[in-house]
Amino acid sequence: MMLRYAIGVVAVLLLAVPGVYAQAIARKPMRLILGFPPGGAVDLIGRAVAPGIGEATGNTIVVDNRPGANGAIGAELLAKSPADGSTIGLVSVSSLVLNPLTMAHPPYHALRDFTPIGNVGLVPFVVTAHPSVPAKSLRELIALARARPGQVTIGSPGVGGLQHLGIVMLNDAARIKLLHVPYKGTGPAMTDVLGGHIDALMAAVSGVLSAAKAGKLKVLAITSAERSPLLPDVPTVREQGLAGYLVVNWYAIVAPASLPAAALDALHAALVKTVATAAVRDKLVASGVEPKSDESPGAFAAFVREELARWEKVVKQSDMKRQ
Repeated sequence: MMLRYAIGVVAVLLLAVPGVYAQAIARKPMRLILGFPPGGAVDLIGRAVAPGIGEATGNTIVVDNRPGANGAIGAELLAKSPADGSTIGLVSVSSLVLNPLTMAHPPYHALRDFTPIGNVGLVPFVVTAHPSVPAKSLRELIALARARPGQVTIGSPGVGGLQHLGIVMLNDAARIKLLHVPYKGTGPAMTDVLGGHIDALMAAVSGVLSAAKAGKLKVLAITSAERSPLLPDVPTVREQGLAGYLVVNWYAIVAPASLPAAALDALHAALVKTVATAAVRDKLVASGVEPKSDESPGAFAAFVREELARWEKVVKQSDMKRQ
């Protein structure tokens, strides 16, 4: 009889855990901080997952855009927010990892100031070229760069960004000197490569699909470890002789440091449940994001540590000045 009673009490407590957590953060609406303006990739991804996370935790959730400094303003605000589960943020490898490595006075640290909750998805890049460039593959572009050192130009959305560092890695791995041309965003860089003003561009897959299908750009390689389902015929950089090369942007949900274990578990479960829904996955794929949220918070934290160490080496190898 006592055993039956004890089992019943445990069952009630287990069922009550999500409700208890929801009540604990329901004192004020949950907030999802986005360090970029409305309409961009971070905003689209954040608004795709926000309703599901709110629903799964039994709370309302408000999207709060805090753009500026490549996501640093939003990330700093998140780091200084209460660690009670009511405030979370969507970050990218650039805002979480690269900013602290490239800023002269970084306002936060990727590991010390945040609790990693989980990945949302991955975004690989592609190396593209104007149709007039005499190269049909990355191998041929590398050969061209060796024949014309410092003369083959390649653009990126700006100094210190992930694409810029990807170009630094490409130069180092292939022992070539592609001339980096930084722009203030992907739009101007795309305009110039389409116009033939620069030879090549490293950009997100989603940003070049329409131009590639129209024959206005040649896609020479993809920077992920495996081929993309969006461009299954495009070989990876690794397949073309540069073993170990990997440049992939990722988007993830994090919270302020010292988040209670119960809140961490609840938020991670909510994230996994949200990303697994067909509607959210469709929105992510339409934005060029490969959904991924299956790893545990511990595994994701280990991944962030690896990314921090890997990119720190690249930044030190480059001639990049800290901002």
